[in-house]
Amino acid sequence: RRRGPRSMAAARRLPSFVPSFVPSASQPTAAQLDALSALILQSRTLLAITGAGISTHSGIPDYRSPQGSYSRGHRPIQHTEFVKDEFMRTRYWARSFVGWEFFSRASPNPAHVALAMLEAHGHLTGGLITQNVDGLHEAAGSKHFIDLHGRIDTVECLGCGDLSRRDALQDRI
Repeated sequence: RRRGPRSMAAARRLPSFVPSFVPSASQPTAAQLDALSALILQSRTLLAITGAGISTHSGIPDYRSPQGSYSRGHRPIQHTEFVKDEFMRTRYWARSFVGWEFFSRASPNPAHVALAMLEAHGHLTGGLITQNVDGLHEAAGSKHFIDLHGRIDTVECLGCGDLSRRDALQDRI
């Protein structure tokens, strides 16, 4: 199979099958919660995978809901754009500078805490994988997790590989 810039360009032209919004969901019934509890207690290996939805109750917006970033015309900057284009880096850091104070004040919500408690009591044996960059799983007490897309509170220099805490960089900016 051919991989590389041409195949990626072709993939970008394909229609998206990802919904542009998050479908509404109803509150779980007592029976559904009992079934979930039984599943957790009976499972030998349990892995949690989380995305933007878990952090919306902490005040962090998602992307695909009607109030999400995409509905307001926000388009995330891709890594290749960031690396190759000085304008895109400037745009990223300008937006990041403004948004950092908001993100840095977010606190874990009951869902983050529940996952940390499941881990602490030995039920989340498969670990936790999150697409979120907010660090709220760790703040809630989770110990075994993978930040699939990195973290917003840590910055790495692409030139020398130096790692810095974001709050220290924010002070320098």
